[in-house]
Amino acid sequence: MGLMEILSILAKKSNNLFQSGVWADFQAELKRKSFLIKGDHIEALVIKYPLIGRNLFSKIDSRLRGNDKGRGDKYYFYSPRGPIADSKVKLNDLKVFFRKVESLAKEENAVFYRIEPYSLGQVDIYKFGFRKIAKHAPLSAQFSPENTLILDITKPEEKILAEMKPKWRYNINLASRKDVKVRQGKSLNDIKIFYNLTLEMEKRGGYKGHEFEYYKKMFEVLSSKNVLKLYIAEYEDEPLAAILVSFYGQVATYLHGASGNEKRELMPTYALQWAAIQDAKKRGCKIYDFWGIAPDGAKNHSWAGVTRFKKGFGGEALHFSGAYDVAFDKSYYRLLSGLNRIRKLLMR
Repeated sequence: MGLMEILSILAKKSNNLFQSGVWADFQAELKRKSFLIKGDHIEALVIKYPLIGRNLFSKIDSRLRGNDKGRGDKYYFYSPRGPIADSKVKLNDLKVFFRKVESLAKEENAVFYRIEPYSLGQVDIYKFGFRKIAKHAPLSAQFSPENTLILDITKPEEKILAEMKPKWRYNINLASRKDVKVRQGKSLNDIKIFYNLTLEMEKRGGYKGHEFEYYKKMFEVLSSKNVLKLYIAEYEDEPLAAILVSFYGQVATYLHGASGNEKRELMPTYALQWAAIQDAKKRGCKIYDFWGIAPDGAKNHSWAGVTRFKKGFGGEALHFSGAYDVAFDKSYYRLLSGLNRIRKLLMR
């Protein structure tokens, strides 16, 4: 499968979980408002997020504006892996679409709008005030991976295995020989197992997961719509590792993973990935998205270890254009950028 075909599959609304009504339902369970904004040949699920420390920033904002009353809590808009545009989208279509978003931003007190389009054709979004997010942009770490690994699973299983690194095939077989079992999690207790494994992984360092409630709501909403599976690898009924994988249209996505400290030599994480890949094929998916790898050549990147793990399964690295912000309140956006710069300096 060529790069253009992969991008074509990813860019379709029917394959984009993060721009779907299912994802909107999940956001609602997290108490986040979302809006479906439509225009000619373009649409987006726009999610409203609170800005961290918004009450403090509101006081600063009131002083900047020379008045005694702040403007209330502050928010930002975010379209994960969106907007979605078809091949007929024109400059004026985007103009009308972004005007709708800007009008909504005034009503909802949103400081800026962040987008992550797979593709907007040849349209220049810089004309609308968008800028590629810089490392000091507000919430600069909070966006979808700019680099990912895509596995073409239209091939026969034998071909997929043959294109893996030999050690990876060996580890999959080893887990099977050692009687590591992979089962599907179906209960709240199974999500607790996943979360406890996440905590163990956090203690090893280099990783910070979500709160339990996030995984719980994701599992409840997405699995009820038959678009999410929890896989748990066990040895003699002891949970060793677990992953959450979504199945939406022709795309399966490895969203979250967790592993414990015990019996890692039994290679449970390899067994999990292979089970998910096999299921994705059975469900008619064409792509298995490993969801996030380090940039090429970034040997000291925090994702370097997990990138080596993912690349061993084969596949093709895919690099997106990244995330872009347009500021509706420019002075406030600059303030947030400055505070983020200071925060990063203090964290060194």
